[in-house]
Amino acid sequence: MDSTFTLLDLGWQPYFQQQLSLDDLESNRIARICSHQNSTYELIDESGLFNLPEQSDRPDMTVGDWVITDAEHVFLRRLERTSVFENTAANIDTVFIVCALDHEFNLGLIKRYLELVHEAQADAVVILTKADVCDDLQEKRAQVERLDPILIVETVNALDSDSTACLSPWLKKGKTIALLGTKGAGKSSLINTLMQNGDTQSAKIGTSNTLQPMPKGAILLDSQGLRDLQVAQYNGGKIESFADILSLAEACRFSDCQHQGEPGCAIAKAVTQGRLEEARVASFLLLRSAETDDGIKAKSKPQGKFYRSAQSDVRARKHSAAE
Repeated sequence: MDSTFTLLDLGWQPYFQQQLSLDDLESNRIARICSHQNSTYELIDESGLFNLPEQSDRPDMTVGDWVITDAEHVFLRRLERTSVFENTAANIDTVFIVCALDHEFNLGLIKRYLELVHEAQADAVVILTKADVCDDLQEKRAQVERLDPILIVETVNALDSDSTACLSPWLKKGKTIALLGTKGAGKSSLINTLMQNGDTQSAKIGTSNTLQPMPKGAILLDSQGLRDLQVAQYNGGKIESFADILSLAEACRFSDCQHQGEPGCAIAKAVTQGRLEEARVASFLLLRSAETDDGIKAKSKPQGKFYRSAQSDVRARKHSAAE
């Protein structure tokens, strides 16, 4: 049975408060989407759960969105988002990118996840697990830190609550977090440790458990869409999965074409003609960059035409307004 939640319990922040009208404050209701199944949205507000049918005349909505309804739960509008993973999740503040410090350590995949998070305009924290059994911890941590001079990297034993205490700053009430990482990275162990709450049982939000209250006050967003996204990123983490792009590259005018706007680039032509998605090319360039970091080949720079880098100035203003 669902408990009563305040808006702050559900992840409410000043950024959303600034979008409210006088009518919203006096007469309307504020709710957050906690699941989307079978063309129906399940929402929760301070009074409890209710459903909204999916309708074509409404804006795109997904798990994590905040919406305004009238007193009878008639949809009025969706609030502007702080972040969005397209068709998957919205209003995530921080994404924990989880990677194990064992034979599964994959710097290229961490890069792919970072780009995904930056595109969504969320913040990223890289969490390197299995630190207790890693002999070259500092070397691997340094590799990750070199990806971005301001990137926060934490090394933990996901099974030890004392070790994971370093994550507390991102788990405060009013914050929404999510985890990205491959199978075996330690996500489940980390979640189990972070969800430890003595002898008390966490209240449940909705019927799908997509939004989960955490003991320190944050909301964990764990949707099927995000899980599918992780699988897609992992499956795309091998260069052979881009056979179509590799084939196109053979038709480029220059054999050393970097696909960054050079004349006669067959990949750029395919994108222009709509035969190839820019996002897929960006992933290819990002992975190729990771595979050539040893200096044997010229390092690709995916932040060119096919790579939309993080909108850091927009994010900075957004989060400044939310504080």
